[in-house]
Amino acid sequence: MKKRHQQKLILISVVLFFLWNVPFITIFDGDAEILGFPVFYVFIFSSWLLSIVLTYIILKRFHE
Repeated sequence: MKKRHQQKLILISVVLFFLWNVPFITIFDGDAEILGFPVFYVFIFSSWLLSIVLTYIILKRFHE
């Protein structure tokens, strides 16, 4: 795997760290709902799913 692809995976990890950190999480802490689910859960699981998909794409496409 090339260095730039490793950097992409590290960038995903750093972005997730900041997205799931307390100051950013408190933005979604409220009573609002999306399709009956609290916004907090929708944010956590959608960002988690997006990170898995991006990691899969990077590993599948750029694995050498």
